[in-house]
Amino acid sequence: MRILITNDDGMNAPGLVALESAAARLGADVYVVAPEREQSAQSHAITIRQPVFTHRLPLTHGETLRIAVSGTPCDCVRLAMIKLLDPKPDLVLSGINHGGNLGWNVFHSGTVSAAAEGHAFGVPSIAFSLANWTRDVEWGGLDQLAAKIIRQLLGAKHSRPDWLYNVNIPPVAFDQIKGVRLTRQNPMVKGDNFLEREAPDGRNYYWPVWDDVTAAREQQTDPELDTVAIREGYISITPMRYEVSNLDEPGLEQALSNFKM
Repeated sequence: MRILITNDDGMNAPGLVALESAAARLGADVYVVAPEREQSAQSHAITIRQPVFTHRLPLTHGETLRIAVSGTPCDCVRLAMIKLLDPKPDLVLSGINHGGNLGWNVFHSGTVSAAAEGHAFGVPSIAFSLANWTRDVEWGGLDQLAAKIIRQLLGAKHSRPDWLYNVNIPPVAFDQIKGVRLTRQNPMVKGDNFLEREAPDGRNYYWPVWDDVTAAREQQTDPELDTVAIREGYISITPMRYEVSNLDEPGLEQALSNFKM
């Protein structure tokens, strides 16, 4: 099996190393193509107005091919699929992100979008995130947990060959994780905000922040929601499909039937 690994936290992120170790536990041929620096919240951005540079890193992690890319997470996957890897990988892994990708976060996430890019090339893909936003993160042991999850998902029966999963791990000790839940994205949690401040020259500026919106989450109890699963100490696994058409909108077809040029 050939596995492509990428992320949005950058080539030196400990979560990337953990995911690389997880793939190695599967006995796979591992290829790391990741941003040379942090590219968080880049969503599905791609580079179109300037060149994308790559450079190979020394083989410090066994014989793993590691290529740093000057562009976005999706640039990394596109380059790997089109130019850098032949044949294409059998699986794309993205992460392990420092911070959860839950609710509306999935639309901003470079981690999830990189996995979705692999999905767009017809390759099964998994995005991994650790729902811990603090500086105090224990990355040790995550490779074993991620490897176990990957094995389970590879062995599952899928409705289509190009499946995509968003996996979030709760910020608790491994022996306190209660299990796994198959979840859906929480459509009600959107925690973006701005802090208004004044610059030394008197101008106002706005610093983007991501509110925890704890109160809104605590009011929700549906165990199928990804945010609830994480809050209750479960690993959240959300099947995803990047098909956003909504032809069931009531009254739209009738309204458009009277349109004339």
